[in-house]
Amino acid sequence: MTDTTEPNRVSTFAAALVAEWFGGRTGRPYALASATSSGDVPVFVAKSDTSTLALAVAMLFEPEADAAAEAARAMIEQRLSAGLVRGPHLLWVPPRGAVPDGEPDASDFAQRVQQAAAPLQPGGRAEVALPVPLQLAKLRDEGGYASVIGGLSRWWTLITERVNGTFHVNSSRMRRAPQSATLREQLFEQIGAASQTLAVGEAVEFDTVEAWTVQRLTSEPLGMTGFGIVQAPPKIDPNDGTLMRRLVRKRLRDANAALTAVDADVKGVALVAVYDYAETENIGSFVKSLDPALYAKLALVAAVVDGEVRPIFQPRAG
Repeated sequence: MTDTTEPNRVSTFAAALVAEWFGGRTGRPYALASATSSGDVPVFVAKSDTSTLALAVAMLFEPEADAAAEAARAMIEQRLSAGLVRGPHLLWVPPRGAVPDGEPDASDFAQRVQQAAAPLQPGGRAEVALPVPLQLAKLRDEGGYASVIGGLSRWWTLITERVNGTFHVNSSRMRRAPQSATLREQLFEQIGAASQTLAVGEAVEFDTVEAWTVQRLTSEPLGMTGFGIVQAPPKIDPNDGTLMRRLVRKRLRDANAALTAVDADVKGVALVAVYDYAETENIGSFVKSLDPALYAKLALVAAVVDGEVRPIFQPRAG
């Protein structure tokens, strides 16, 4: 293979996460040794003392679909990488989210990311707290129900338990709620307390936070450091089955082509995707719904989501 472009931070760091995960599973530490890229799917070779792993890394989104959002992402990525927080980091932007593209929001955002990342030790992860408004409106005295839209919608039953009457909660500006159940419970209690102050027809808005994942890698893969930002176009919905199936099919086809000329003991594909939480991804269902020929020659297929490696197919242990 001939090098034509250097893989970016996101691809390189995702490959390093999978190589580290694979080493932990096999009991043989792997480290990235080389990378080649001549298209949308770069290939990384990781080596242990006895084996080689060739890994194609593919994004399950198309950054070019929103040129403005991609330009802002690249600018913030460069700004963070030139800052005082050193080391290789990945920042995961949740679905429908995008980094800010103007001041003073961009400076405030960069500062919040740096504050969250600065204490991290190699292998650590944290959440960047970003302020967002939340609206609560009382519709009726009767009933005990809260209709919820936005980032808190999956917890509507827990919010309903805390209100008397019928309410509407608008959390559409919250793309990702904190992963901590304790922090979410505190927010639900705040909503419940606010609901008691409202009469029918009244509404209140208060500030809360959404939480984006930032992680520090255990080492600098291929000598690369700085911040990589994983961001899909804000209009992309990872729950759009037609879109995701098309992307998975295309990426697997391109990955197979990129791996053809690579000699390795194990060949695999890492599919980098944007979901709010790793446990909500369903990439495996899309992969398994396709023609098996697309993955028949791959020993390893894994999703990389919200800083976690989630295997879809993997070699048998031993």
